[in-house]
Amino acid sequence: MDGAGKKTAAAIHQEVTREVNQLLGRVFAQRRKDGRTDLEAVESALRTALHQAGAAALTQLLQFEAPAADQRQWPCRCGHHARYQEIRSKPLLTIVGRVRLSRPYYLCSQCHVGQFPVDVELDVENTEFSPGVRRMHALVGQQAPFEHGRAQMQLLAGLEVTTKSVERIAEAIGGDIVQREQAEIDKALQLDLPAIAGEPIPVVYVQMDGTGVPVVKKETLGRQGKSDGQSAHTREVKSDTPRRAGGLVSWAASKAVGSVV
Repeated sequence: MDGAGKKTAAAIHQEVTREVNQLLGRVFAQRRKDGRTDLEAVESALRTALHQAGAAALTQLLQFEAPAADQRQWPCRCGHHARYQEIRSKPLLTIVGRVRLSRPYYLCSQCHVGQFPVDVELDVENTEFSPGVRRMHALVGQQAPFEHGRAQMQLLAGLEVTTKSVERIAEAIGGDIVQREQAEIDKALQLDLPAIAGEPIPVVYVQMDGTGVPVVKKETLGRQGKSDGQSAHTREVKSDTPRRAGGLVSWAASKAVGSVV
């Protein structure tokens, strides 16, 4: 580890030690005062303290230095080169809390488009949410209404997010999944399929099934729910799966294709 690495490690160790010592001091003071230990309060406080220490540590790790004099150019999409301008910072919400990312900024003198290569490397380009937090958004957003997902993020992970961010990120990731699946479907329709190995299948059966998936309120307007007098909270998705006698069809195009009804 070089000198800069040792300095960063020492700063991280100091921050973690400070947060833990402060918490333990409060816990033992409360125990001496009334002889009791509120486990839920202690575990919540411990999580908060460790998140704060982790955020401080991560901020230290996300401080990128200016490039060396012979590395101050970066390829630009227009075919020219962008030149290093300065160090710029932005906030990020991560699994351990809010941090600041400082990284080099490059600007192309030809097309006047700026870029942050570090953002691309860390998968935080044009977003203030880390990959881990975006994954959480997508998970809670697809399992329950977005407001409920926001509350889950706060309760289970200690992260304050907005209902709109849960909706926006969940829908963006869902849209990306749809595009990838559509690309696979388009390949199948163009007969860009793997070579068939084995005996031909004389008869193929199509198994159909349906299930309810949570959707936003505008998608269920005017739809009757399962209980009388209540509106629907889900829409039904139909899935079709090709099968043959004895099991699934061993064929790339046999992936289920869903349609919302």
